[in-house]
Amino acid sequence: MTVAQLKRLSILFIICALSLTACNDDDDATGSNSQENENAANKRPLGTSANELLSSDEFTSLRLEIAYPDGFRPTQGTIDLIESFLEERLNKPNGITMVETIINLSQDPPYDIDEIVAIEDENRTIFNNGDEIGVYVFFSDGNSTSDEGNSVVLGTAYRNTSMVIYEKTFRDLANNSSTAINRTLIETATLRHEFGHIFGLVNLGTPLTSEHEDQDNRRHCDVEDCLMFFQTVSNVFNTSNVASLPEFDPQCIADLQNNGGK
Repeated sequence: MTVAQLKRLSILFIICALSLTACNDDDDATGSNSQENENAANKRPLGTSANELLSSDEFTSLRLEIAYPDGFRPTQGTIDLIESFLEERLNKPNGITMVETIINLSQDPPYDIDEIVAIEDENRTIFNNGDEIGVYVFFSDGNSTSDEGNSVVLGTAYRNTSMVIYEKTFRDLANNSSTAINRTLIETATLRHEFGHIFGLVNLGTPLTSEHEDQDNRRHCDVEDCLMFFQTVSNVFNTSNVASLPEFDPQCIADLQNNGGK
């Protein structure tokens, strides 16, 4: 794959409406199980925990579970950068904790969103507990079934505290490129973008303080340099250092701060 082809990649950030239905169906299907009822707070629609994540009103700390099959761990640089990103934006006076979990999978890739939900339900170990909110990120050993040609899905936020990062896709891009691709930068940009969605951006649980939602690509920012622009990560292929990674623009920051964040 040439550099020119990489630049033409249409990176799809999908907020899957189907996953909202799947969340409700999962909760209903397991409603008789007391353990599942206890964890239902982490199986709600995307964006509904925005204030809980951003502010310290209900939860004063956050525990992030990083789950992956053996051999698909994100880079240490990615883990370090996402921790600092969360510390910068969340009001969690009692801190942010990272927990890594190696999981064994019964499903075969590629994965559709229903299979991603099933993997979470089978393997997630971190949930809300007292004044600590739990968040789950699955680094997948397979690609998305929505991939088509040069359009690939890098990440999807699909529940209020859940997302999948298609780690296999990052590695495929790196292996098929004739030039070096910095996996840490692409992983980090994708994670930050998807965290933006579970923070309720754009107009997805965190109210707008100004009109900046992209009307052609809903739930995204209309500012091209913003982290929440719908094709923001495609620009990261041209990025060589952390300092040039996309950030939230002032309008998105204003929305986050108005909903309890920093």
